[in-house]
Amino acid sequence: MGYFIKALVIDENCGLRSSFKKALARLGCTVSEAGSSEEGIAELSAKPFNIVFAALCVKKNGARGVARWIRDNCPATKFFVITSWKGRLDNHILAADGIHGIIHKPLLFNEIRDTLIEHLG
Repeated sequence: MGYFIKALVIDENCGLRSSFKKALARLGCTVSEAGSSEEGIAELSAKPFNIVFAALCVKKNGARGVARWIRDNCPATKFFVITSWKGRLDNHILAADGIHGIIHKPLLFNEIRDTLIEHLG
């Protein structure tokens, strides 16, 4: 992996964004951050990203709203939801919304690394 991977982390919690950014930077990614879905969509409108991670409960549009925006406007971008919720999400709904997978809290470096390898090589 290298600096050609551009990642965006969308979450209101600056501590989580910081932890995620450190893990992604450790993997050689360039990382941008957004504190809301609106900021995230503005970032996505301004420049391309290979991968986006957003909190399930990010205010306004929510992660599913951001995922749909990406699906419709940036189809090559992979999208993942960050959540501590341990319930099961329907794979058909995830796929229809353009969600490629779930990253569970607490964040584990190996899970982030394996997700990048699986989806971006």
